[in-house]
Amino acid sequence: MKYFGNHKSRFSEHYKTHSEVVRKTMEIPKVFVSYSHDSDEHKEWVLRLSTKLRQNGVDVTLDQWDLGAGDDITLFMEKGVRESDRVLVICTDAYVRKADAGEGGVGYERMIITAQLVQDVGTAKFIPIIRQSSDTTKKPTFLETRMHVDCTNENEFDEKFDDLLREVSNARHLRKPPLGKNRYANQSYTQVEPSHHQLTEIPEQIQSASQAYESAFQLARANDTLGWGRLVRQIRPNVFDSLVEWRQKELDGNWPESAEQRREAVDKAVDIISPLISVALVGIESQSEHFNDQKSLLDDLLKIRSRKGWNCSGYEKWIDLPDTVGYIYHSLHGSLSIYTNQLTLALDLARVKTRRIPNSNSTDSVWKNSQFMGWSKPLGGICTENWQYLVAAYDRWEWLSLIFEDALTYRASLVAYYMGLSIHELAEHIALTAEKGLEGQYHIGYNVPLDFLSEDSEIIQHAMELLLRNPTRDELWTSLDVTREQIRNAKWDWIRNCERWLRSVYKNRHFPYVRFLLEDFSDVL
Repeated sequence: MKYFGNHKSRFSEHYKTHSEVVRKTMEIPKVFVSYSHDSDEHKEWVLRLSTKLRQNGVDVTLDQWDLGAGDDITLFMEKGVRESDRVLVICTDAYVRKADAGEGGVGYERMIITAQLVQDVGTAKFIPIIRQSSDTTKKPTFLETRMHVDCTNENEFDEKFDDLLREVSNARHLRKPPLGKNRYANQSYTQVEPSHHQLTEIPEQIQSASQAYESAFQLARANDTLGWGRLVRQIRPNVFDSLVEWRQKELDGNWPESAEQRREAVDKAVDIISPLISVALVGIESQSEHFNDQKSLLDDLLKIRSRKGWNCSGYEKWIDLPDTVGYIYHSLHGSLSIYTNQLTLALDLARVKTRRIPNSNSTDSVWKNSQFMGWSKPLGGICTENWQYLVAAYDRWEWLSLIFEDALTYRASLVAYYMGLSIHELAEHIALTAEKGLEGQYHIGYNVPLDFLSEDSEIIQHAMELLLRNPTRDELWTSLDVTREQIRNAKWDWIRNCERWLRSVYKNRHFPYVRFLLEDFSDVL
């Protein structure tokens, strides 16, 4: 993702650097060793490393010493990870394979470590130790971004051991120099105001979402509000007229023969609207108050039904196409808002009032409207199919790569948005039961589908980290006058509802990690 002016990197304020991690000053470091029993030779190497650490004043917990017949293995793992100051993760090919696949004791330890990472996203507690036969350095997915110690070359063992010993003893070779005086610290600078004169040239024809993105990006970077308004006015009528014309020519009178044809129709509708969507997303990405309020696009989408030429009779799924594009837009809007630490923007759009049924006077928030929350009729009216369409969007629309770094980041941001909406829904039920004098009796509804919990545990963990980094995340419940304590008291009702929903919707799949992750996540909200 590109950045604007003096805006900081998206995660710079939230990732603690290694040197900033708060650690206890301790005379005897306590270390737990996590490894797989690949071979007798490998067990011997782990024993030698652990022995040498103990000989150098490190209190090592190792199964070969501390686990005996009749002991509870899972309790040993949980206690070892929880009570140690550092955890050494010995990464062999077999360990990485078992951790990523969730197999055996290694898979269980991965779950424990993952939960710890969720509780403290900046923790430096886990140290990958590379000891692999293959040429490529591999780490489990959940530790992919962690700095490691490479012990592959046996001839460098003593040197690497010294590095490791210094690390676990908090005695590195280099220390930060003292902070000096900044001779410019007291100088002030004039804040750049938005320009009311057009500064940036705009192409006469906007042919694609990517071109619209680049134009909007240049305008936002220049703080050119006049040019921004002109760009939106240039794009808006063209895309809506094109959508109406396309439906008249290609859809009216045609009934789709398959779900694939319906999805292709949705693809085309999004493709037509995408220049306007990409401009709106640049506004969010800019994190500027002059551009990031993009609720009006949703209102524009809902007004398509009343545009001249839009046929409000005929095949129902074609009539509802604007709602489906609205579902996709608010999902992209919410995902990017969470990704850029602007949760308030996501909530503001999710609370926009919409008609429950077109042409009716009954209104409700976006997050309570089934058409906008994953039961869109053109996509089959089934939340699982709607969700799969959403998560595959990164590969379907190349312009999303201008906004999200990769497909995994996009999916994690999407999960984080819907997870936030689920917590918000929990908060509303707490508020309603308190109003009725029924505190503690939480029968949580399912306005927000829980398909996000069907994603891999690593994606869910990443999503949790994204949500936890948002400084205003407590708005998920404080906006409804609910306290953090009330949220935590209701966590088991929430978790049970999540599990019940997954069982009823995904009948042939099991999600053993869901309870584990949600329990720890709710404790650190």
